[in-house]
Amino acid sequence: MKKRLLTLLTLLALAVTLTAHAQDTGSVPRVSYFTAADQNGVQQVYQLLLDGQSAARQITRAASDVLTFGAAYDGLSIAYISGGQLWGQSVHTEEPVLLATLSAASMFSSPVYSQDNQYLAYADNGVWLLDLGTRATRQILADVPLLQDGSNMADYRLYQPVRFVLDAAGRAAQLVVDVYVWEWKTVGVYNLLDDTWQQLANQNYTSLLPLSGGRVLIYGNNALSGAPALAFAASLDNINAYTEVVRFADITDATLFAEQAVEITPGVVRIVGSALVSAAAGETAFFAFDYNLISGAGEVRFVTLPASSTGSTMIGQIAPDGTLLPVYSDALWTDTGSVYGALTLFDVATGEPVAAPLPETVGLLRWQP
Repeated sequence: MKKRLLTLLTLLALAVTLTAHAQDTGSVPRVSYFTAADQNGVQQVYQLLLDGQSAARQITRAASDVLTFGAAYDGLSIAYISGGQLWGQSVHTEEPVLLATLSAASMFSSPVYSQDNQYLAYADNGVWLLDLGTRATRQILADVPLLQDGSNMADYRLYQPVRFVLDAAGRAAQLVVDVYVWEWKTVGVYNLLDDTWQQLANQNYTSLLPLSGGRVLIYGNNALSGAPALAFAASLDNINAYTEVVRFADITDATLFAEQAVEITPGVVRIVGSALVSAAAGETAFFAFDYNLISGAGEVRFVTLPASSTGSTMIGQIAPDGTLLPVYSDALWTDTGSVYGALTLFDVATGEPVAAPLPETVGLLRWQP
């Protein structure tokens, strides 16, 4: 029987209430980073501890706008792109370190650190790997740009790094990569140990999430590609050998577009994305539900949001533990492909807005992994 639609809340303001609560762990402060204009109007990276009392602290002092960035797992540094260059920045010092000069002029994705802090992956007309110890770089995937006459649409490829995966010895062994093809998106896995590449076939799904225990969640759909369902593969060694476990039509009457997923506890993943609740009325919302590998899908929870007066209303990057979700109102896009707008954080489980001393306009928000 299809589950009843639940509307959790309507977000009415940017700041209300207190710190969020982690899944089954009590009150836990979280570290976030975001871009915003400094006193000179230059977009910089700020660090914010969400403990209910700390103010945001400026991390970068770049001469030109910070376009995107990523945070290290050890919490000691970030990597950012500014002025056509990739920089490394300690969170405790003011001087950045030049890591690489970039040739790409647009479509920058966030640099990605490996969990062991050995590598930094970044996009620059393909995917590059920087050894943080030796500072040596190598390109592992090369973009295939679209020709001016569009004759190579079938071959067009744009690669962006997503996350590293460690092997049993704790080494960064694989890299999950988003693959943008003509008018749709898929995902692949690059093996760093033997330099092999596999890509999710066809247009069945758009994303994957490695889980504890070795299994892989295969998910992701939009208006152009991807199945409205969840599937699992036994391992990253063969991502195309997956089995579908639940179709969204079996758990809700709404049309769900799964955009993000995080493993909130071993064997339990939280899926979030946008939803078309009433096709006739064009009513849209955002949703969240949990999938337990043993007991299956939980109830779909919906978040109704006010319409933006300018731009769009969209979700940002969910927290690593799945508890906090940023929502942009009046969101617009920069010329380089990054989003900015009025940002509200809310607790996914309780539906309560979370107070955060954020500026009126916020760019990218990223979490301490």
